[in-house]
Amino acid sequence: MKKLFSLKMIVLVSVLNVLFYLMYIQFYFEHFANGRPDKDTYKVVIEMQQQYGLELDEAEFVQFKQSYHERVQEAEQFMHDDPQFMKAGISTYEAFREMDVFIDNKEWDELNSYAMFNPGIDLFWELQGRAYLIENYERRLERPYANLSNEDAATLQRMDEMVASGTLNTIFPSMIYGNFKNVMFYVYAISIISILLIVSPIFLRDRRSRVVHLQHASRIGRSLFRSKLIAAMLSAVLIITLQLGCFFLLYSQQPGIDLFYDAPINSAFNFPYFWYDLTFVQFMMLTVAILYVLGLITALAAAFFSSISANYMALVALQIPYIYLITQPLSRVLIEELIMLYRPKYVQPLAYGLFFAIVAGLLAYRWHRERKGDLLL
Repeated sequence: MKKLFSLKMIVLVSVLNVLFYLMYIQFYFEHFANGRPDKDTYKVVIEMQQQYGLELDEAEFVQFKQSYHERVQEAEQFMHDDPQFMKAGISTYEAFREMDVFIDNKEWDELNSYAMFNPGIDLFWELQGRAYLIENYERRLERPYANLSNEDAATLQRMDEMVASGTLNTIFPSMIYGNFKNVMFYVYAISIISILLIVSPIFLRDRRSRVVHLQHASRIGRSLFRSKLIAAMLSAVLIITLQLGCFFLLYSQQPGIDLFYDAPINSAFNFPYFWYDLTFVQFMMLTVAILYVLGLITALAAAFFSSISANYMALVALQIPYIYLITQPLSRVLIEELIMLYRPKYVQPLAYGLFFAIVAGLLAYRWHRERKGDLLL
């Protein structure tokens, strides 16, 4: 491992990680929740959690709806007193909502811009967020079936279980899930690239320094193949641990996230639905475990590429398709849509099993060649 983590390689990977963070990940930390009314909706969900806890019963929901009507009255009082609204003749929130800003009405367009984009007025965005939450809570028991794209018996049974269990009365918001999923994709991508960079020279370096024949001349030398594979996997574990440590240090600073660690991810306000009733912190632990599994598979793949490459150009030619494959067509199955209900329940375990079997089979074949290799070859 010491040879893999040379100073030059550490600097290279560190710079790459920092650039990757600045280009892709930082945005999700600085702009959470992103946009409006998501930002306002998230604030309302936090208030809801602090007032009612992670689950909302019918009496609490009635109380929440009452608070919405009170905020509507505040908005209408604002309209009565505000010159812009008085000039446009809009005095009720319902009339404001029904304004069609897409028709050629300059007065309505200016009023809408004034109410929605004036930095001193947040009330109308907040009302949109509250209305969105009320609608989704009222439809929480119907929506899973409405979004069903097929009539798979197992999926229907799972939806029946969710409805019966009461998990759809909980309030875990989709903004947290979406933000975590987006950030984890980039953490996953940079982990894969970092492991490939660190591990790739593990066999190629010996071949370029022409010590392979010396290694084949002794039993100990031939057993180095297995030792290098272990070093590659340990390196992957170390890289992922360091990256996840930095990630969770930053992620824990996100406002309000800690309030929802114990919230079920199948909830009235989250989409899509999942095969298992996990809390958010359990889902994070599953994602971390999956990242380690992918990291180990990538370390073994990198070792295989290194063992068959004659030079660095050939090594890069093998790595590019691998990076594309694992971060583009396979990323949804492997990491982005983890345990989602609309995918067959066992497709992901089978995908991981097949992926690991292919890489392990290639390495087993290569190890067999190393053990039986002729010095003259």
